[in-house]
Amino acid sequence: MQDKNKSIGYELLRFVITGAVCAVLDYLVCQIFLEICSSLSKEWSQVISTAMGFIFGVVLNFILSTFWVYKNVSDETNKKSKTPLFITIFVTLSFVALLLSIGTMSLCTYLCDVWWGIDISESSLKEIFTFNFWGDVVFWAYFISFCLRTLIGLIWNYFTRKFILYKAPKQDTDTKENI
Repeated sequence: MQDKNKSIGYELLRFVITGAVCAVLDYLVCQIFLEICSSLSKEWSQVISTAMGFIFGVVLNFILSTFWVYKNVSDETNKKSKTPLFITIFVTLSFVALLLSIGTMSLCTYLCDVWWGIDISESSLKEIFTFNFWGDVVFWAYFISFCLRTLIGLIWNYFTRKFILYKAPKQDTDTKENI
């Protein structure tokens, strides 16, 4: 029977839970900064709010990834995970995810405007508090765009962390060769 801490299924579950918690934090911070930056142009407001949501999310994600999500790592990886080089690589790979997120959000903003005449950069935190099921079309377009950018970041983050950063220990292949 496989240890729960080393099971890929449990690791994925921990990763998804971490991703969901970080996405909620990202979303709330993003909405707060959309309000704070409302006097700026729509483009700058969107970029700043996305970046701030990302920063808060990546800090929490690093902590949870290092100490909770990836438990099936080699002893060497476990030691390296707290070094400045490892943290730099983690942040760099996360920054690529940020660029993918900003690009995805910008593309969604552009497409919503061109296809449906909807300006999703006008979505705000107050829409959550006055929410009804059908809600405002702007809210739903923004929410779907946010989910899409989060999914793209989630896929990038899982694979880069799993196969570059938090590598599982190599299985012993000598037993097969000796049979």
